[in-house]
Amino acid sequence: MELSRDHQHGCGSPWKRFLLIAILLSFWTHPGFAEIFINTVPTQPMEGGNMLLIALNTPDDILNATWYSWFRPWYPAMIVSCIPTNRTGPCAQVFSPAHTTRKILTHWNILEIRNLTLSDTGFYSLLLDTESGPRNASTYIKVKQADDSISKPKISANTTVPVAEIDSVVFTCHTNATNVKILWFNGGVLLSGGERLELSSDNRTLTILRVTLGDQGLYYCRVENNLTSATSDTIQLTVNYSPSQIFLFTHPTRSYENVITSDLNYSVVLNCEVSGSPSPLVFWFFNGTECWNRSVYVIQRLSPKDLGNYFCMARNSVGQQTSPSIQVRLPQDNSDIEPIEPDPIYSLSGAPAICLTVAGIAGIIFFIGGMTYSVLNRKSVRKGKSQECGCI
Repeated sequence: MELSRDHQHGCGSPWKRFLLIAILLSFWTHPGFAEIFINTVPTQPMEGGNMLLIALNTPDDILNATWYSWFRPWYPAMIVSCIPTNRTGPCAQVFSPAHTTRKILTHWNILEIRNLTLSDTGFYSLLLDTESGPRNASTYIKVKQADDSISKPKISANTTVPVAEIDSVVFTCHTNATNVKILWFNGGVLLSGGERLELSSDNRTLTILRVTLGDQGLYYCRVENNLTSATSDTIQLTVNYSPSQIFLFTHPTRSYENVITSDLNYSVVLNCEVSGSPSPLVFWFFNGTECWNRSVYVIQRLSPKDLGNYFCMARNSVGQQTSPSIQVRLPQDNSDIEPIEPDPIYSLSGAPAICLTVAGIAGIIFFIGGMTYSVLNRKSVRKGKSQECGCI
C-alpha cells in the first residue's frame, strides 16, 4: 500500500496537527487584554549578585498575586502570595513551599532574589487573580557563573534622609572595572537624567537637585559590559519634610468661627492630626500656655477655668506648624448680666431662720400628739358605753 504524502514526511499525522494547535492556543492571549510581561534587572544576572523580577503592564483590578519558580502555576513551586491593598501600597504576604529568605517580595509585582546561585536558573511565573479572570506571565532566568572581571559595585550617598525642596542628594557607584557602562535605577526604573537629575560624564555619580517626596525609593547602580554585569546593593532614600496642613477634629463640633459651645460638666475633645517626616510631636496650648503633649486633648468635665482659647503646634526636626485658635465657651455668655438679689420678704437667714425651723418642728409634734390623744379618747368612750349596756 502506498503511503500518503503526510505519512512519508512523518509529521502530518492528525494527532500531531492537533498537538500543534493545542500548543498555539496555550500561548493565545485574549485580544481585549494587554499582555503582561516580566522584566529582569539585571538582564544578565550573575552568581552572588541580586536580581529583580518586575511584572509590567499589569491590570488595575488585581485581587491576588502569586509568584512561582516554574513556568506555570504549580503549588510545590509556589514562592509567595499576596493580596494587594492598592497598586502603590504594601500587601499581605503568605509564604509558600518554595519560599526562602533570599526571595523577597518588595512589592506585589516585584520579586527580589538575593545572593544568586547557579541553582536559581530556571523559569519564574506570576499568576494574577483579577476581577476579569486569571492572568499570568513567565520568564526564564539564566544565572551566569561569577566573572572576576567585574566585581560587585558599591553604592554610597552623601545623605539618605534629605529635606524636601532644600537638600540635594549625590549617589556614587564605586567600581574598579574599566570600559564598562554604569546605569542607575530607582525601584527598577532606569534613570536617564532630567530637569533635576544630573549624571556625571562617566555615569559614576547621580545627583538629585532639591529632592521632593516623589524622589523617595530604592536606588542602586549596575555595571555591565558586553559579556557580563554586576549590580550593587540598594540604598533607601527617605525624604524629610516639615509638618504640613493641620486637621482639627473636635467634640462638640466647632463652628465656622472655630468656636465650641458646651455646658459645664460635659466632656470636650480636641484632636490635632498632621503629617510630616520624621513624625511630628504635637502640643496643645491653653491661653498661650502649653497644657498637653499629645495629639488628642480631653477635658473630662468642663469647668469655668477651662473656658478660653486653645491651639495645637506640630513640630519635628525640619520645622513646625500651628493650628488656628479654637475658643471654648458656654452656650450663652452671662458675664454682662448683673445677679438678681433675693426678695427680702421671703428671705431668712441667721437666728430668725433657726427659730422659725424650731417652731415648725414643735408645731408638727403638737399636731401629731393631739391627733393621737383624740383617737385614744374615742376608744375609751366607746368601751365605757359597752360596759354600761352589759349591766342592765
